Amino acid sequence: VPKTLAVPSPKILELKEAAEKLGLEHELVSDAGYPKTPWMKTGMLLIAKKEPKNQIIKKVAKQLQKIRSAAAPK
Repeated sequence: VPKTLAVPSPKILELKEAAEKLGLEHELVSDAGYPKTPWMKTGMLLIAKKEPKNQIIKKVAKQLQKIRSAAAPK
């Protein structure tokens, strides 16, 4: 993700919300863990690849920025 689109520490539920708002076919696997730290079940979001991965990542990153800015206190 380009730095201009990055958000710090995105949560799995924020990623799920972004995928839903973009209308992406997705599946949340909440008990998945990273192989290096299998005791930490952080979850995983699987998104159906209907376009290039890079484009999907950028769209999700832009949507995450919108979600974060809407949730930010004003």
